[in-house]
Amino acid sequence: MIAKGLFLVCLLLTAAFPVSGPQVEISSHATFSPAEDATLLRSVPYVWQEMNGFCNWAATTIAMRYAGADINMHDLFALSGIGFSFAYVKYNDTMLMFPGAIYQQIDPVVFACRLYGLNYSIYFGSDIEGVDYQVQYLEQRGINVGLIDSQDEAFDLMRESIDGGYPLLISVDPVWLPASDYDVLRDQGATGAGHAVVVVGYNDTAGVAWIMDPGVGSFGNNFGFPTDGRGNYTQISYTNLNLAWSNRYYISIRIEPGLEPVQDISSQLGPYLRDRLLGVGESYAPGSASAYMWQFGEKAFRGMSVDLTADGLETYLSVFDGMKNEVQFKSAVLLFIGLGLEAQTTLQYLSYRCALDSVPKFMADTDLSDFLAAAQRALPHFQALADNATLLYPGNVTASSGLAPTTFRAIAEEFNSTGDLHTALINHNENLSEISAHLLAIAESWKEAGDALAEIWPESPLVLYGPLIVVVIGLGVSVALAAIYVTKRTPSQ
Repeated sequence: MIAKGLFLVCLLLTAAFPVSGPQVEISSHATFSPAEDATLLRSVPYVWQEMNGFCNWAATTIAMRYAGADINMHDLFALSGIGFSFAYVKYNDTMLMFPGAIYQQIDPVVFACRLYGLNYSIYFGSDIEGVDYQVQYLEQRGINVGLIDSQDEAFDLMRESIDGGYPLLISVDPVWLPASDYDVLRDQGATGAGHAVVVVGYNDTAGVAWIMDPGVGSFGNNFGFPTDGRGNYTQISYTNLNLAWSNRYYISIRIEPGLEPVQDISSQLGPYLRDRLLGVGESYAPGSASAYMWQFGEKAFRGMSVDLTADGLETYLSVFDGMKNEVQFKSAVLLFIGLGLEAQTTLQYLSYRCALDSVPKFMADTDLSDFLAAAQRALPHFQALADNATLLYPGNVTASSGLAPTTFRAIAEEFNSTGDLHTALINHNENLSEISAHLLAIAESWKEAGDALAEIWPESPLVLYGPLIVVVIGLGVSVALAAIYVTKRTPSQ
């Protein structure tokens, strides 16, 4: 039986589900004091992710810096292009919007690593669905890929990497991590979220490992840089490490020297950023039908500016006409659109603003004045749509007080009360028009900025786009903001 109507709107991070399997007590943070027989990488730089949703980028920065790249996380937002990337699709009953930090993680990191002559290797659990297809396409890109068949192989990889002098970035379910920051997940009995940490040491005798956890302090009431050091060389038992790691299919990444660094970074970075801003499909999804079905870059914001108007929303929601509990379901959809729009634009705003500040240092010999002037025009419009609340307090719909969530919440409440969608939308048309205008202004800014780069780099012979496989390494620690509806579909559909 084929599922119909898989409706994923405003997907923010990854879904959490009730914990199943053995329950293991999570120990509190322990003071860093490895035994003499521990194998440990010293002086690994700690990088805080700053906001819920940037864990992979902070963890990658840790790994790249230890491998010799003199960069910070904001630099990585620029070098990977994710600060200048956005993806959106609306098709039938599906509406998805992804900031660059979430849409892709492997391909942009590989691009940044190759600029610095760093070799990127990725490992998957062999039980991931479609893993053979993923391996084939990644290897065609020249990426080293390995499969992990068991816990023993995963831990052997950890030992091999650390013994070889390089930390191992792994994807984990944060519910099993020791920091008290994740008590909110444990209290809710929830698991399944994705998070990225870096393993920097191990002790087989004691059965413990040490990790760098960039996520502590990135959400909730304890938001702020972890001055107590609880994310820096945190000790975790092998039992909990395996539970956290295996729940994410043992996805692991090793970054180490081995390639020739690019001598002229601007010659590759400039055309790459141009294509991200202008929404060139082959840059985002090379070799994939998504390159033609999705809207990217400035085109994504332009499409959203149309679809999130009163008329656009009424047309979209008509797909669900006649379904059971129609009013309640459509009201929920409206609520999650508002929350998702704020969360996604906030992540994009933060990464975009930081990337803009970093770009000039990598193109010191290039006149970027026109590009920067055009690109900066998007900032106030991002700021008007952004609010950290949806990321700091994921799942708490009442904590979000920005323009988008309050507007869509008001529409949802009125529609749920009256059953009159058209009137509810019209009554809030002024705010919807304001949201649409901000999205369109971002689109115009990105197009002008992309065109400014096209004046400098009219062609891109050095930027090659091959087949892309998107594997989510770690998307943060929160519960997903998603509404999912599944009904039956006939085989012909």
